[in-house]
Amino acid sequence: MANAIYLLVVNFSLGLAFSLAFVGIARAQRVSLGYWCAAGFLLASCTVGAEMLAPRTGMPQLISFLSFSCLHSALALVAFGLIRNFTNWPRWPLPALYLAFEVAFPTIVMATPRDSLFYSFAYQTPFAVMPALGAAALLSGSRARRSLAEHFLMLVLFLSTAQFLFKGFLSYQLGPGSSIQTYVFSSYAQFSQTISAILSILLGVSLMLVVMEESNTRTRQTLLRDHLSGLWTRRAFFEKSETALKRRSANRSPVIILCDLDHFKKINDTYGHAVGDEVIRVFAACLEAAGGDVCGRLGGEEFATLTLDSNASLAQLQVETVRARLLNAEFLQEGLRPTASFGIAVMSEHEGLSDAIARADAALYEAKARGRDRLVFSRNEKDVASILREALLRR
Repeated sequence: MANAIYLLVVNFSLGLAFSLAFVGIARAQRVSLGYWCAAGFLLASCTVGAEMLAPRTGMPQLISFLSFSCLHSALALVAFGLIRNFTNWPRWPLPALYLAFEVAFPTIVMATPRDSLFYSFAYQTPFAVMPALGAAALLSGSRARRSLAEHFLMLVLFLSTAQFLFKGFLSYQLGPGSSIQTYVFSSYAQFSQTISAILSILLGVSLMLVVMEESNTRTRQTLLRDHLSGLWTRRAFFEKSETALKRRSANRSPVIILCDLDHFKKINDTYGHAVGDEVIRVFAACLEAAGGDVCGRLGGEEFATLTLDSNASLAQLQVETVRARLLNAEFLQEGLRPTASFGIAVMSEHEGLSDAIARADAALYEAKARGRDRLVFSRNEKDVASILREALLRR
């Protein structure tokens, strides 16, 4: 074709299709990043729409600004979504930078000749900055290990940054047309829209992979959470604890605390399961509020918590905090004052999680055998078997 209208139509369709796809995913999976991507691709389509209308309008300055602003806003929305999702960066610098570019374009850039070197690079620089910020957000994110989809997205974002800077050089060499109205008939427009189509597809696919991955991660996290207490399930508690123990420090010892609500069956039988569920929720909140790196409900009325940097004194303080919160908690059933028993195991340097759990479990049995509503520290490993035998005989 003699002009780039066909490529503009292709890019318009791509932007609109990706926008609708992101809205569908975001609504179905409740991933907010999807909405930022959807808004970004919708505005990118508006950019192409403005350029398609340029030959048929008598307001070239307005069309030029709309084209710039829509694409700049589209890239800014995607960058802000990534920053919001992957970092704890302060939010105000990006809007401030965005507004600075928006003001600079009509006041400074548009006042210079379109065929000048300054215009070519000043026009493309804001477009290059936004994907670069998105890539930096992924690169500096708090995640210990990035996924393959995130690495792919970073690569695409860096390629997008490079292509916008290359467009500045290409625009100066080939000429962007004497005005926005003649842009679509220029050789530069055909090269530019071809590159844009390829990178739009890559960007859309890579963002969609990341959004879907976020959705899968949230779904998995939901399945690993106990629906009643909100704590980790038994399986998740062991997985999270094993991972956390790899970060143990040398100067302090990890502590395992096993907890069991006293006479919980009697609470259910006397007041009903609704009250029993309330006791579970309240105790879980007390346990989580008292600190600990990993808190879980192992099943029924049994709970566990792992604290990495602790010791015997801190563990006792943690348990007493849970007991005090539980004592002062208010329940719908007037006069209800549930209690709990605790078994504490201070882990040695090379002790595994299963061994520490076994010792804490033995201490918990001992606490219940002594009359409940108390805490007991684990004895030496050689006493674990005898403690368990004694506890089982007393049950």
